[in-house]
Amino acid sequence: MLEWLAVTSLAYPPPLHDGVVRLRPWRDTDLSCVEQASQDPRIPQGTTVPAHYTTEAGLTYIARQHARLTSGQGVALAITHQHTDQAIGHINLIARPQQGVAGIGYWIVPDARRQGIASRAISLTTTWGLSPGNFARIEAWVEPDNHASQRALEINGYLQEGRLRSFLTFGTRRADVLVYSRITADTQR
Repeated sequence: MLEWLAVTSLAYPPPLHDGVVRLRPWRDTDLSCVEQASQDPRIPQGTTVPAHYTTEAGLTYIARQHARLTSGQGVALAITHQHTDQAIGHINLIARPQQGVAGIGYWIVPDARRQGIASRAISLTTTWGLSPGNFARIEAWVEPDNHASQRALEINGYLQEGRLRSFLTFGTRRADVLVYSRITADTQR
């Protein structure tokens, strides 16, 4: 467990919703979402979504999301349509080594993209993370060609801070990332 988590209690947030999307813990019944994500060419590259879906691999993915909380690593939630409760994506806050800092990560299945779902989920997660979640800073690492993700962050007040060259590995490929962040002072403006 990271040292600062001994002082800050990490728990699932209360129900987060905005009338369109709802964030909740993953359920074993969310396997179709994991299966759809595994068929996307990019999601498995940068996440722990299985590249070759099986029911067992899907259940292992969901169990790993719950383990993030119990291990103190962070909070992982399913993004759902509020009215149907159907999982259509994933969002998490993962504790960084620096005290009070979390990384935000998210993905949306292809059929649910271009509907503002990611932006809504980022808004709900960021608002919770910077206040009741007790994080002082939330940062995102985004590949330079992922313009949709950059827009979703910017809509939510994230500022681009810089570029980390050859920072992440995706299989045999290395990639630059743009660093975006929101801090608690941003919410007080």
